[in-house]
Amino acid sequence: MRFGLWAIVVVGVSGGACGGSNKPADSASDTSALESPSSSAAKEAVAPSDSSASASTAAPAASGASGKAAAEDAPAAPAAPATPAPAVTGSIDGKPFTPTGAHVSGKPQKDGRMLLTLDSAADCGSSSDAAMSMLVQWQDGYKTDLGSLKRGAKKGAEISFSRTSADAKKPTYSKTFKPSGTVTVVKATTDAGTVGKLKIDMQSGDYMLAGDLDVHVCETGK
Repeated sequence: MRFGLWAIVVVGVSGGACGGSNKPADSASDTSALESPSSSAAKEAVAPSDSSASASTAAPAASGASGKAAAEDAPAAPAAPATPAPAVTGSIDGKPFTPTGAHVSGKPQKDGRMLLTLDSAADCGSSSDAAMSMLVQWQDGYKTDLGSLKRGAKKGAEISFSRTSADAKKPTYSKTFKPSGTVTVVKATTDAGTVGKLKIDMQSGDYMLAGDLDVHVCETGK
C-alpha cells in the first residue's frame, strides 16, 4: 500500500509539469522568444543609423547653398550694345554733320511713305541745330534711291538738309545739298515709343554718310 501511494504522488507532479510547458503566450505580440538572432541582426542592418540619415539630408542642403552662392557670384549679362554712329566724312556747306539717330512722326502718306528725319537729338523730345529729312517707303526691306527724290526747301520737297541757328525762328535750307546713294529700311515699326532700324549709304559732294541708324517712332499720327 505504501508503494502505491508514492506512485500516485509521482504521477500527479509529473502531470502538472506537462501542463505548464504548453501554456500559450500572454499576447499575440509576445513573439520575441520565437525570433532567431539572425532575424534581429537583419533588421538592424536595414534600418539606417541616425548619423547616416542626417548626413544624407545635409548633402542636398549643402548643394543648394553652393548653387545659390555660385549664382550670386556669376557676372550679370551685359546689356545689348547701342547702335554705333554711322561713318561720316566731309561737310555740308562747310560745316560737319554727324547724325546719331533718326525719328519718324505723323501718319503715313497715301502711298505709304513717311517723313524720316536724321539728326543728333537724344530723343523725340529734343531738337538739333541740323537735320536731314527725306520721304521713304516705311516698309521692311524697302530701298529708296536718294538721287531720285525731289530736292529743295519748297513745299513738296522729298529730301532736304537744314540748319537752325540759336536766334533764328525758321530753319535755313541748304542749296548745295545734292545727295545720291540709297537708304534701306531694315526694320519698320509703327507703334509710338518703338525703335526701328535704317541703313544709309549717301554722298553729297565731299560729304559721305554710311552705316546703321536707330529710328525712333515719336508718334503714330492716328
